[in-house]
Amino acid sequence: MKTVRKRIDSGRLSIVMAAILLAYSLTPFIKIPNRELNLQLPGFLFILRVDYTGLVSILAAGLGATGMSWLLHSRMDELYNGKEFQHLLLPAMTAWAIGVPLGALEINLQWWAVFIFGGLLLGVVFYAEFIVVDFTDARYDLAVISLTAVGYAVYLILCVALRGAGIRLYLTLPVYFLTAGLISWRVLSLRLREKKLLHWSIVTAFVTTQVAIGLHYLPIFPIQFGLFLTGLCYACISFAVLYEHKLDMHKNWMEPVLILFLFVGVAFVIHP
Repeated sequence: MKTVRKRIDSGRLSIVMAAILLAYSLTPFIKIPNRELNLQLPGFLFILRVDYTGLVSILAAGLGATGMSWLLHSRMDELYNGKEFQHLLLPAMTAWAIGVPLGALEINLQWWAVFIFGGLLLGVVFYAEFIVVDFTDARYDLAVISLTAVGYAVYLILCVALRGAGIRLYLTLPVYFLTAGLISWRVLSLRLREKKLLHWSIVTAFVTTQVAIGLHYLPIFPIQFGLFLTGLCYACISFAVLYEHKLDMHKNWMEPVLILFLFVGVAFVIHP
């Protein structure tokens, strides 16, 4: 029996993409003063800076999640027991992550390059998430590879942008923890499918956050900081996958260690 391949609604995809990218493209032309929320706590002063770009990023994340839900409307018969939620995470995080470097850059050619690259990532995520709903789809493996690559790219972008922005450590730690945990959970759910993976996600988030604390005080470039954490996140996820496949312990460690050394080596070679 020939399998019917479902296609994503190109009209809906265009509307969702246009709404998110339009929100970001208007930010250079709208000037709203930044505000600071000060909260005096015992022993220190908590300062939270709220700017227009940050609010747009949150709006874009909401648009990414609701847009993905809209695109999946034609596949609701295949989504049950709350399984739709896992398909909304990466689109929302990608839409949000685009705004972090855009908010830190001046309006120039580099800003537009990040804008275009972010738009391409969004398109890949929406299309791939639509495909992975069906395990039997011939494009499933390619879609999993694409989503995995985008997940690591989003984490790298966030780490580099937050490090370059010079934000206080207590404000960035929750971001590092949540993004590492959510991305690892999504990647593991794609590669291991129905297995329970929450404990691996928590371990990955905890380990990467602890290393981020140590790296925060070292005189390294933002791209090096991002490569260190992304390599560690990749290594933790790779070890979890190999361990769940019940391979030999030596094989469990080989790939994660090699990948981690590769990322660290590239980080040491790079000198912006």
